[in-house]
Amino acid sequence: MRTLLLLTALICGVTSARPAYAQGPGGPTFEQRVSIEAVRNRINRVKGGDFDDKLDRISFVVKFKNTDIKQAFTGCKAEFYVFAQSIMNRKAYQLLGVDRSDISLPPLGTAEMSTAEVSTRYDTTGAIFGAKYDSWVLVVRDGAGKMIFKKSSNTQWQAVADKLSTLSTGKYYDHDLKEQNVRL
Repeated sequence: MRTLLLLTALICGVTSARPAYAQGPGGPTFEQRVSIEAVRNRINRVKGGDFDDKLDRISFVVKFKNTDIKQAFTGCKAEFYVFAQSIMNRKAYQLLGVDRSDISLPPLGTAEMSTAEVSTRYDTTGAIFGAKYDSWVLVVRDGAGKMIFKKSSNTQWQAVADKLSTLSTGKYYDHDLKEQNVRL
């Protein structure tokens, strides 16, 4: 019976009994074949005026690993965004920094992207001020500029990931990317 089913499947043109997963027209997609890990380098110190003022220095190493044995991903551009949440207005997020890098991954290859260090100062008690690190967003685009991958430590940013390139570093935005006025 099993042999008959396999023979019928071959005659009808079915090559696999497994359900096909979403595959791009040119083969496996970036999202399916590349694993990505963002590792934060963190230095948080009490520094400045009061004993409770915080200085947070933030940088990341983003590791890309192609798990496909045949497919290479070349000519990709990665964009890495770092956000901090305002202490004064919890709905406002400051874009601390943006790093861009070219990424090419041969079959079974790896690549790393190191971000520049950004810093933020804040105080959550007494004289409240500043912004505290909140999240990161990674966007990968192909050579034509089409977004092929997005990942974030806060899922609310994923809905607007394709529009993050329009933001200005140092300004405050809400999750809908509307600019916010924050008292400093």
